[in-house]
Amino acid sequence: MSLATISISYELNPPAQIVKEAQGLTSPSEAKLETYYGGLRVGIAKAKDQLGKELTEWRDAVGKAELSKERPKTRGEEEEEEGGE
Repeated sequence: MSLATISISYELNPPAQIVKEAQGLTSPSEAKLETYYGGLRVGIAKAKDQLGKELTEWRDAVGKAELSKERPKTRGEEEEEEGGE
């Protein structure tokens, strides 16, 4: 089973007119950036927590299902495995 990954990439190719208009724009203030990134950190932390909870539920469900598939070993089987090495 392979691990699933998410990869996002993009390339901006704005029309020449947009590039000319954007040259006069000013950078956002540091206070705005701090607010933006602060909110972003909170959002990412919530998403991480939610994903962790969901994955834990799946792990527990699968683990219980796997346990029901295995039959408990008897004492004789355990001794055979130890002696076979």
